Amino acid sequence: MNDKSIEGRITDIAFGGEGVMRVDNRVVFVPFTIAGETVRARIVQQKKNFLRAELMEVLTPSPHREEPPCPYFQKCGGCQYQHMDYATEKASKEGQLRELLKRLGGLESPKILPLISGTHEGYRNRITVHQEWGKVGFRSTDGKELVDIENCLLATPEVNRKLHHLRSKPHPRPHYSIRADAVMGEAFYQTNAALMAQLQTVVTAAVSADAKAVLELYSGVGFFTGKLAEREVQIVTVESDHRAVEVARKKLPPQVHTMLGEAETTFHAALKHLEKRPLTCLVDPPREGLPEVVRRDIVECEASELIYLSCQPATLARDIRSMAEAFEPLWFQPIDLFPRTAHLECLTFLKRK
Repeated sequence: MNDKSIEGRITDIAFGGEGVMRVDNRVVFVPFTIAGETVRARIVQQKKNFLRAELMEVLTPSPHREEPPCPYFQKCGGCQYQHMDYATEKASKEGQLRELLKRLGGLESPKILPLISGTHEGYRNRITVHQEWGKVGFRSTDGKELVDIENCLLATPEVNRKLHHLRSKPHPRPHYSIRADAVMGEAFYQTNAALMAQLQTVVTAAVSADAKAVLELYSGVGFFTGKLAEREVQIVTVESDHRAVEVARKKLPPQVHTMLGEAETTFHAALKHLEKRPLTCLVDPPREGLPEVVRRDIVECEASELIYLSCQPATLARDIRSMAEAFEPLWFQPIDLFPRTAHLECLTFLKRK
């Protein structure tokens, strides 16, 4: 390990939130920096193709640098962008999406719509905290320690009140999921309380008006399904979490056929329940993206369009490239569901060629 300090100019912000600097023709990633800044840093990790460094001093600060509003920033590993104004964060995320679509998706000029955003504080309707040695909070930036958190700037006031209550009691368990009252049970729910309605509208509106059937994979508790069911469209959903399926079956109208199973093994059985055409596939997979077999099934089925909501632009780009023989992406809609963090959601509309 090289403890010697280095100096250089940050030229870009990579996906994940780290600044990019080049020293002796090697890429160095430096967190908590902004493009255009000159910084001094210390190398903490050497890889074959890049280095990681720890920020020591900002020599020439960006005009977009701000005093972080959270006292835990740079200690707690939850946020990556509180040192810059929110407009700069949004611009950085749009640039990261464009770069990933070009480098991993092979798209030279993707049509990227203006990023959808809301409030960048007090939006999380659930958080997961850890407990050990009397501390209650989040993991540190290096993951080695637990940072004691009294108040999370990203959580809603209701969630923070529940956090305060938890901290006042004995802590027998190592992990706690703190949820707003509207987020019931243990199934997955969308986290950004401020953007939930807009997200639901944007995703369901992407399904063409002439669609007669929708195959929804990774449907969760039916957040999008319920809105789609208001239209005269045949719907079959596939979800592997039995807790989410139980919630969905209780709240969705009877004309929705909800199936419990993995997308890889349930795709063809679900397709048999959909006789009407045109057919739309709507997918909202986890960060790993679509498994190869699901991508192949979507390519080979009769779907005229694919609506893809992704929480990981890198796997989105990979999946789009692998299905390029059948589908052409017409537009990309970035959605900042997790402001101040490195995460970015993206909705993509793909039309069959």
